[in-house]
Amino acid sequence: MKRLYSMFGLVILSFGFIVCWATGGYAAQEDEAAEIAALKQRVAAQDRRISELEREVQQLLAAAHHPPAASQAPSTPPHKAVEAIKTPAAAPQAMAAAKNAPKSPKIRIAGINVGGDVYLYQYVPSGVPGAQPKFELYAFSALLDAQHGHWGFHSDYRLRTTKLRSFYPGNTWLQEGYVRYDTPYGEFRAGSFYRRVGLAWDGSFFGNIQYFDGLKLDPEFGVGFQGAHDFSHYLGAHYSAQYFSTDARINGSLPGRDFVSEPGARAKNDLTARFAPVFHFGPNVSLTVGGSLAHGAIDRDSGPNNTRDQFAADATLQTGPLLIYGEILRQNVHGLVLLPPFNATYALAGVRLARGRFQPRFNFSQGNYFGLNGNREYILQPGITVELADGFYFIYEYDFWREAALSSSQILDRSQNLVLQYHF
Repeated sequence: MKRLYSMFGLVILSFGFIVCWATGGYAAQEDEAAEIAALKQRVAAQDRRISELEREVQQLLAAAHHPPAASQAPSTPPHKAVEAIKTPAAAPQAMAAAKNAPKSPKIRIAGINVGGDVYLYQYVPSGVPGAQPKFELYAFSALLDAQHGHWGFHSDYRLRTTKLRSFYPGNTWLQEGYVRYDTPYGEFRAGSFYRRVGLAWDGSFFGNIQYFDGLKLDPEFGVGFQGAHDFSHYLGAHYSAQYFSTDARINGSLPGRDFVSEPGARAKNDLTARFAPVFHFGPNVSLTVGGSLAHGAIDRDSGPNNTRDQFAADATLQTGPLLIYGEILRQNVHGLVLLPPFNATYALAGVRLARGRFQPRFNFSQGNYFGLNGNREYILQPGITVELADGFYFIYEYDFWREAALSSSQILDRSQNLVLQYHF
């Protein structure tokens, strides 16, 4: 009997050991499965973060390839200076140039960056015949931008309560709209974008002689390539090449100062090229020296037809946040020259502090026209941009615009310009 009890006890102990072993193995399997599930979740989270970082890097690379946009200008005596006063150059690119970086949309919807700019503008003239003070909503600019791999697009659609210029088709228009394809050396563009000869812009709100003659911030329809490349730590280059089949007829020139205000006149087969070596003398010191050329035709339904050549040399010295820049541009018009544009030599120079909340600047622009009048115009323009808060800016500029001819001279504009800009 004792032997039977002993065997029975041994069986019970063995059964208990087996149960404990099985239970422990099952628990270990559960712990191992939980660890595997947790690792899978971590890997999935890391994959999502890597995808987000890749998208951010693509957006940053796309922004680096897109230099700030600009405004417009060409030549002839300003008999309509009052209209220039009513509608200065102002553009979202004015702030972009002032901060030495392009403005990009802040809101992202379905893979598209959406943003814009709003300008409230106060104009206060002083002693200019026919000029009246005013306060207005100068413009609303709607910006769309997207990047999907190497492909992307950009558009800048603008509206205001009145026409920017009397020859505009309406009070809404597409300022720029193009498709782009990015490469390691730059981007290809196709659509409507700014013609580039010389410096892109001077960072001002009111504008310069070149803008009011149609030479700056002048969008046309065509294709182009632009980019930048560093050959070494000491030498790099910026470059662009463009072909435009026709003009967009929406530059900032005053009526009678460029062919876009003439019914039946149009640009044709416009070619531009620019190459600008960049010399790096230190971490925050560089000198950019650029050369540009352009050739194209101007056709009119009732004639005369003309061709024009443009040659420009520009330089920009950057020492930390301080920018010093200048440009000389020569325009030669061939054929029977009865209507603008005319033969002229333009100059542009300025200095700007491009960092911090307070960004003062001083700009000078000039046009020498080689017509019968032999007149000369120049604009002196001190100003400052103040960052009030994230996205809010206050811009102040004093504008003095004078024409000096052989027989007489006159002041075309003398005004204070106050702007409140909101970028979103």
